[in-house]
Amino acid sequence: MSRMNGPALDDIEAAFARLAPIVKGRMANAATQFHPELRGAGFAVLRMVLLRTLRGPKGDVTVSEVVSDCHMDKSVVSRQLKDLKQWGLIQVERSEQDARVYLVSPTDFAMKRFAEIKQATRSEYSDMFSEWDPRDLSDLAKLLSRYSEQMELSSHVS
Repeated sequence: MSRMNGPALDDIEAAFARLAPIVKGRMANAATQFHPELRGAGFAVLRMVLLRTLRGPKGDVTVSEVVSDCHMDKSVVSRQLKDLKQWGLIQVERSEQDARVYLVSPTDFAMKRFAEIKQATRSEYSDMFSEWDPRDLSDLAKLLSRYSEQMELSSHVS
């Protein structure tokens, strides 16, 4: 693959610089819809638990998986889990198979709220992209996923 030219890289950087505050604001808004005191790190933990629960066959996520998937220090994750539990958004229980392992699962309230927020967000995106060609949307989704994976990989190297 040939090296990308400077102007294209500058355009990509500029686009992400414009998007970053918008995405951050949207995430902050979604977080406060769960709880008025929920902020970035806690929302990242909650979102990871919700998504893993929805996508996984088992439903429960270990604390170690939360630490790994969220790329956060264990002490930060522990504080976030404590708050999320106190606010009634998650449950944390010892594994019946291994008492050293703690399992995290979202509460019914968190699952219901997540579904409501996701439906509203999907509706907003549907309106936003209503004029786009479906192939362009598919391409955008693939490219953003690829970019996200690359960023995650490069953040592990640093």
